[in-house]
Amino acid sequence: MTVFYLLLTLAFAGVLGALLWRPGAARATVVWGLAGLLPLLAALTSAVGAQNQAARVLGTYQPRAVGVVITNGVHTQGVVLDPQDAACVERALRLRSKATLMTPAGPVPLNSATRVTGQLPPQAAVEALTVRGELNCPHLRATRE
Repeated sequence: MTVFYLLLTLAFAGVLGALLWRPGAARATVVWGLAGLLPLLAALTSAVGAQNQAARVLGTYQPRAVGVVITNGVHTQGVVLDPQDAACVERALRLRSKATLMTPAGPVPLNSATRVTGQLPPQAAVEALTVRGELNCPHLRATRE
């Protein structure tokens, strides 16, 4: 599907180039329409390509619960995270977000100084979940400074 949109985009760019090469060959509205359509087609090509890449990455990803130890300064807490929460923690730490993970044992603050011991999901899988809109973080609350 990505190749189709790419070829369609290149075809529209070629038609626009041909019309611009010969002034007066087409009405201004046709030229404006083609010029306005090119960014839309480029965005569609990119979006379809990203969705396909995300599907390939998630095809090999096996979500599972993980046990990790979260360290904030001198405070250490062991938690078991379901696949969604583990992905949310990985994203929050990678982006250096200030957030609070709500666990049954109590809130766990996450910030740039947080260290996690244990296996979080790979970054590529978390990004793929984000691109596909499948990453939900109900137990993660953003905190303000």
